[in-house]
Amino acid sequence: METTKVIIENLPNSPWYNEWIPIIIAIIALITSFISLYWTRQEYTRNIRPFVWASNYGVVDIENKTILPIPFRIACRVKNSPAKITQMDVKIILNKDVLSSHTEKDLIQFPDDTSEWSFSFGREEFERIMNRPISEQSNLKRVISITYTPLDGNKKYNYNLEQLFDPDENQWKDISMNSD
Repeated sequence: METTKVIIENLPNSPWYNEWIPIIIAIIALITSFISLYWTRQEYTRNIRPFVWASNYGVVDIENKTILPIPFRIACRVKNSPAKITQMDVKIILNKDVLSSHTEKDLIQFPDDTSEWSFSFGREEFERIMNRPISEQSNLKRVISITYTPLDGNKKYNYNLEQLFDPDENQWKDISMNSD
């Protein structure tokens, strides 16, 4: 009987939840911290990566206040952080026949809001391609594929642009663009 009395006297007077609620809250806070750390790391990776894209090239005519297209040249830009262009492919295709194909490799480009780098076909080569009837010119497709990485080279990113030539405007029109 004496041992039972000792056990009963040593039982805690407070209910179980007074001791366990703080422990449960601490565990929930720890789990939330780890989830927040994971999401923050994912966002950081997405926001610090370079973004590379290509577009039509043109020059500004100050007198007429218009942009003069230069269809044999491509303007490329980098935003956010430096990028290593591992490969850039530019093709001009007519009805599944590749008329011209160029590849550049291993370029390093830095982001600058006031500058761009450009790629250009030779003028003679481009005029040879364009020396076709207008009906064939409107079927010309330009495909630009850029594979790039951040300077540390951890992950590869891709940019793809497909354009059709518009002979009336003497410029390429985007038909599809995707990036990852």
